[in-house]
Amino acid sequence: MHLFLIALLAVMALPLKASSDSSLIRTICMAAFSSAMSQAGKIPPAGMGESTCDCFQNQLDEGAALDVAQAYCKQEAAEAFSQPSN
Repeated sequence: MHLFLIALLAVMALPLKASSDSSLIRTICMAAFSSAMSQAGKIPPAGMGESTCDCFQNQLDEGAALDVAQAYCKQEAAEAFSQPSN
């Protein structure tokens, strides 16, 4: 996830249009999500990556710091996609 934050910091420094920013941030987010799941040896539930990256983008759009947005959305995804144990 450190690579994710570094990549996002680099993106934030680029002088791009807002729509281009969103698209690039989403692309990087999805790549980082896939990489993190792969490194953890986990197969995420369908829609988890999209939901997490949507959350992340929304948090950034609302002015959240990168680390705050990441922590918030990670927790939201864990709760939304948790599987009840029986």
